[in-house]
Amino acid sequence: MQSEKILLIAGEVSGDAHAAELVRAIHAEKPATKFYGIGGDELKALGMEIFFHISEMAFLGIGEIIKHLPFIFRVKKTLMDWAKKEKPDCVILVDYPGFNLRIAKSLHEIGVPVVYYISPQLWAWGQKRVEIIRRNIDRMIVLFPFEEKFYSENGIKATYVGHPLVDKHSKYLPDKPRKINKGNVTLGLLPGSRKQEVTTLLPKMIETAVRLYHDNLVDHVEIVRVEHMPEEFYINLVAAAPKIFTIVCKPLRECLPKYDAVMVASGTATLECGYYAVPMLIVYHVNPLTYFLGKRLVKVKNIGLVNIVAEKQVAVELIQHDFTVDKAFSVMKQILDPENNLQLRTDLSIIKDKLGDPGASSRAANVVTDLLNDEKHD
Repeated sequence: MQSEKILLIAGEVSGDAHAAELVRAIHAEKPATKFYGIGGDELKALGMEIFFHISEMAFLGIGEIIKHLPFIFRVKKTLMDWAKKEKPDCVILVDYPGFNLRIAKSLHEIGVPVVYYISPQLWAWGQKRVEIIRRNIDRMIVLFPFEEKFYSENGIKATYVGHPLVDKHSKYLPDKPRKINKGNVTLGLLPGSRKQEVTTLLPKMIETAVRLYHDNLVDHVEIVRVEHMPEEFYINLVAAAPKIFTIVCKPLRECLPKYDAVMVASGTATLECGYYAVPMLIVYHVNPLTYFLGKRLVKVKNIGLVNIVAEKQVAVELIQHDFTVDKAFSVMKQILDPENNLQLRTDLSIIKDKLGDPGASSRAANVVTDLLNDEKHD
């Protein structure tokens, strides 16, 4: 029997991790399925043929995208040429909407069934992208109940499966909330997965952590680096700082239970911190043009995913010019107050219930395999 071919496009670290869980679940149903496309180390380890690695795709903001347009066009042409020649049974697009919504249209036009896993944040960006999805996406798989409701209200069928991080993290949850133990306070710094993010955010995070250390509020600081970025890059940033910093390259499930608080780049990591109920300060800074355009387009009050999922502010956000060392120090001082820290953990405990039951990746795989089976019978 001929094995199915699936084109898969996951352009970021979080997408690589979630896509890897999905691939495992599809292989459990259809072990001969072959995967090709854009991904990272986790997908590569599962045997996917990587045309472009996520480390090549980490563009942040309008300026970066414009600078890399020739490369982006080459990536799209490579994928489209492959799809026209190989005729994959379907494509799975994982998050990464700036690129994926554009290639979805081209793939749909040549007759490739399109599955979108991890919806773009349409409820934040408005109606234009809704029409793109209505015309070009055959199956939409969403992680949150409010997304399913949003699509339903816009006349688009979406399947809610829950969040895949529940499967990866549920067995690592501590039995009881961590309490601040003076003299042994550990702060985690999570500066993101793109080089530009780390370059922009980490120096201010480090400076804030040093001030907290000098005020006897923090004893140890761990910087969590991503695998595709060399350790030397981080070492250079902490070279002049006190010897309280450790650079680690581990899954967050191994790190978060031992942190009293974190400073975290806005993104999926905020949700993981929320799942473990770790009090956090969310920070972000982008190119001024990107920020200006984003402010005009984005329709939500908070940008932190943990706040959006909680449907209220459970973590302070310092974005763009608000992210200064003085402001970050002031917020972190409050977060590290023992009584306030415990209350923040209580506030964050709602996140675990918002992410659904275990088995999200298997439920998402069922949507894909049902589509593949339907295509065979057409």
